[in-house]
Amino acid sequence: MGGTTHENNKLSIAEKRLIGIESLQWCANNAVYFLGLIGAATYDLAGTAFLVAAITLVRNLATSIGNVAAGSVIDSIGPRKTTVAVCAFSAVTSLLIGLGPITEASLIIAAAALGVSGGFINTCTHAYPGYLIATLTGRQRLNGLMVFYSNIAFTLGPIFGGALVSTFSTQSVYLFMAATMAAAGVLALGCHEVLQPEREEDAKMGILSGMVDGARMTLQNHDLRLIFISGFLGFFAFGAFDSLESLFYRDVLEVDVVWLGWLSSVVGFTSSIGAWLLTKLPDRMANLTLLLGSLFGVGLASMIYVGTDILAVAIVGQSINGLAWGFLEPLQMILVQEKAPIAYLGRIMGFVRFGLMSAGVLPLLAAPALAEAFGVQAVLFAASCIIALVGAVFFFGQVKRARSRAAQSE
Repeated sequence: MGGTTHENNKLSIAEKRLIGIESLQWCANNAVYFLGLIGAATYDLAGTAFLVAAITLVRNLATSIGNVAAGSVIDSIGPRKTTVAVCAFSAVTSLLIGLGPITEASLIIAAAALGVSGGFINTCTHAYPGYLIATLTGRQRLNGLMVFYSNIAFTLGPIFGGALVSTFSTQSVYLFMAATMAAAGVLALGCHEVLQPEREEDAKMGILSGMVDGARMTLQNHDLRLIFISGFLGFFAFGAFDSLESLFYRDVLEVDVVWLGWLSSVVGFTSSIGAWLLTKLPDRMANLTLLLGSLFGVGLASMIYVGTDILAVAIVGQSINGLAWGFLEPLQMILVQEKAPIAYLGRIMGFVRFGLMSAGVLPLLAAPALAEAFGVQAVLFAASCIIALVGAVFFFGQVKRARSRAAQSE
C-alpha cells in the first residue's frame, strides 16, 4: 500500500489517475456541449431558442438520470468498474455520432446518450475521493487538485473544439471525444479503490430504491440537507442560461460561435485558480460558510457577465464567475464526502448531483417564452439576480448561525 501514502504531499498513483480521468472527461464533454450540441444547434442548424432549449432539456434530464442511477451502481460494484464501463460507452457512442450528419434528431440522440453517460461519470468522479483517502486534509487537496487540473482541461476542451470546428466539420468534436474518453477508460482500469465499505449482500440496490436511500440519508443530515437545498435553489436559475446563453452571444454580444468556447475557457482558467487557492486554505475553512459565500459570488459575477452588451465586461464577469466556481464545486464534493457514510456515498452523491442537475428544468422550459416577451438579456440578468439572492440568504444565515454557536461556546 505504499502508493496510497501522502508523505511529502505526494499524490498516490490512484489519485493521479483520478485527476487524469476527471480532466479528460471534462475536456471532452465541454468541447461537445458548447460546440457539438449548443453551437451546432445555434449555428449549423440556425436554431431558435426553442430548439436549443429542447436539446438542453433532453441533456439535462438524461444527465440527472445518469447522476442518480450511478449512485446504486457505485455502491454495488465500486467506482472503478463503473467508470471503466461508462468511459467505454461514451467512446463508442461519440464515435458513432461523429460519423453521422448533424441534424435535429442526431443532436437530440447525442444529448440523451451523452447526457446519461456524463451524469454517470460525474457522480463517479465526485464520489471517488471518498474511496481513496480517509482524511479531510487529503480530500481537500485531492478535490481541489481535481478541479484545478480538470478546469485547465475544461479550458482546453473548447479551444481544441473551436480549432477543430474552424478547420473541419462540427462532427470532429465528437471524434475528439471518442479518443479522449477511450484514454480515460484506460486510466480507470488501474485506479483501484483503497477504502472499501461493508456491503450488505441482501441490500436492494435498484435505481429507485437507491434514490430513496440517497434522499433519506441526505435530508436527515443537517449539513447535507443545507448543501442540497441551497444548491438546488441556486442552480434553479441556471436553467435559463442553458437555453439562452448561446443566443446571448449571437444576438446581444454579436460575436461568432468561437466566443462560446473562448469565454468558457476564461471560466475554466479562473476556476483553476480558485481551486488551487482552496488547497492552500486551512482545513477549518473548508466549511458551509465558504461554500454558500461562493454561491453568492457566482450570482454577483453572473450579473456582471450578462449585464451589458460589451464583450470586455462579459469577460470580466466570467473571470470572477470562474474564480467563485473554483471554490464552490470542490467544496460541495469535500463536504458530501465528509458527511456521507462510505457505504452510502454513491447514493448520496448521486441524489445531490441529481438535485443540482434537475433544478434547472423548469426555468429551461420557461426561458424561451420569457425571452420572446422580455428579451434574452433581461431574462439572463433576472436569473443571475435570483442566484445572488439565494446565495446571500443562505450565506448570511450561515454566518449568523456560526456566530451564535461561537457565542454559546464562550
